[in-house]
Amino acid sequence: MFPKEAEVVVIGGGIIGSATAYFLAKEGKQVVLVERGHRSGEASGGNAAWVWSLTRKAGIDITLAIHSISIHKELQKELELDFEYRANGGLLVIDSEHQFPYIDAHLKQREKDGHPLEMINSKQVFEIEPLLNRKTILGAVWNPVDGTTNPILLVVALNMRAEEFGAKIYHHTEVQSIEVKEGRIESVTTNQGSIRTNCVVNAAGSWANYIGEMVGLSVPIKPFQMAMLVTEQIPRCISHPIMGASYMVEEDTGKKQGGGCGLIVSQQVSGNLLIGASWRDAGYDKRTTQEEIELMAKVTLNAIPSLKNVRIIRSFANFFPHTSDDLPILGKVDDVCGFIMASGHNGHGICLGPGSGKLIAELVCDGKTSIPLDELSLSRFV
Repeated sequence: MFPKEAEVVVIGGGIIGSATAYFLAKEGKQVVLVERGHRSGEASGGNAAWVWSLTRKAGIDITLAIHSISIHKELQKELELDFEYRANGGLLVIDSEHQFPYIDAHLKQREKDGHPLEMINSKQVFEIEPLLNRKTILGAVWNPVDGTTNPILLVVALNMRAEEFGAKIYHHTEVQSIEVKEGRIESVTTNQGSIRTNCVVNAAGSWANYIGEMVGLSVPIKPFQMAMLVTEQIPRCISHPIMGASYMVEEDTGKKQGGGCGLIVSQQVSGNLLIGASWRDAGYDKRTTQEEIELMAKVTLNAIPSLKNVRIIRSFANFFPHTSDDLPILGKVDDVCGFIMASGHNGHGICLGPGSGKLIAELVCDGKTSIPLDELSLSRFV
């Protein structure tokens, strides 16, 4: 029977919503999670599957990432299902002289912030990843704490444990309206029924703006499409997540130009390679194009020529919820009591999701968080 009331209603069943529900239920809160689609049906089921902090910037950005990586490690011990988290380091490879000034500036900022990174030469790069192109790779940045996971299994594992703690989780349940009375949350109405509650967590990702409108808020989050390719299962040949430095540069500049493409490659426990990635401002269109498929393949082969005979079995695209400053929106909002934001993770939701969920649970249960969220408030856009 669909519940009539809850202490907290979490809207969105991806990694952020699932982590929030898990940590709330673990603290004994009566929590209901509603998701309009199926499990891991949106961005949490279509991404690079990285737990990655190497390119996170100094300040709150890297603080969130390091905090969340520690939560990934805790979950690996707490959750019964193996979600294939492997933290064996990550590489940012440099293939052009003009990338060095950009990388040097990033390294200096990180070192000044207390989160240094290690620059390694090409010989060291090939010792770590022998298949990389020896004709083009000039060096790399190495980060030992990064890794990969299986985000679909992570969501499943969080849901299973949350339900054991008493959480109620409903898929194919769409929020139709949220009632606000005298500036306070009163209830959430879905296609399954209404739930009385004084607390709503908006973890709806690229659709967080629509949930915000239901309570009279303007939430500046929009979808940005990212596309990737999946290969057939092959013997282990890539040991770490690898990103091209051009991706990091275009990640900062490409959104303003409406799109971009850069090297991303890693190998899942299953043996499939995830390669890409291209991104573009495509609204809510998930279709991939032949042009971007060919471009991703070309970028990958330039970096790892020995993959030329590996077969691509499918392409996919999904949306990362984009904010103008590339930071998530986390925390309470000023104008609606009981409404909490937990969206806008800009393609880093898999890394930041568990940590974000833990912080939101702290906010609900304790009224404060172990990492101050002032910089991430919705009010910064007003």
